[in-house]
Amino acid sequence: MRSYLKEVSLPVYACNNFFTADIKLVGEQVDAGAVRAFYQRALERAACLGARYVVFGSPWSKSCPEGFSRDRAFDQLAQWCCEIGDEARKRGVVIALEPNNRGETNMINTFADVVALAKAADHPNIRCLQDYYHLRAESDTVDSLLEYGKDYLVHTHFARFAQRGFPASMEEDPYYQTYFDALKALGYCSGISMEGFPESRESFPREAADTCRFLRSASR
Repeated sequence: MRSYLKEVSLPVYACNNFFTADIKLVGEQVDAGAVRAFYQRALERAACLGARYVVFGSPWSKSCPEGFSRDRAFDQLAQWCCEIGDEARKRGVVIALEPNNRGETNMINTFADVVALAKAADHPNIRCLQDYYHLRAESDTVDSLLEYGKDYLVHTHFARFAQRGFPASMEEDPYYQTYFDALKALGYCSGISMEGFPESRESFPREAADTCRFLRSASR
């Protein structure tokens, strides 16, 4: 992968997802050794690719088991963030905590939630991400983004809310303008990753080009 990326001169700005579905971070049945081995290997690979940010979404890994205390689950996540932050700092990487909608996880669903987790971890290499699709799925607003974004926002994901598709124009969603206005109000100048699904493999080149034009125009 590194040789291919070097060949095509494509930088790796950020990596996403982080933990695989078999890795559990909260509950009574956490294999701490497996968690540590996984994040150390993952961050080593991200650093080798030159990534600045590793997005910590992993909704399957941070879900609170039925009957388990949500407060304990939150504390476990905060402790893991402290550990992961230490490893990330060694490798010059920042962790971007991602909120995922309640259809994917029962923990950490909004930007206010990821900020609360980052504050609990209190680590300079633990910061936050906002994802437009998840924001809309949660019927959330940009209020918490505007309140905390200057201190915590380091990356953002974007996708059209309908079918989690590739956006192409401001007219698709009346909240697009509000979201980009919020980013501009924050003076945001970091990255925007397209995280969604094209209509088909064949349409991907066209949709990707349209989305790049859209994002450049919307973020000006």
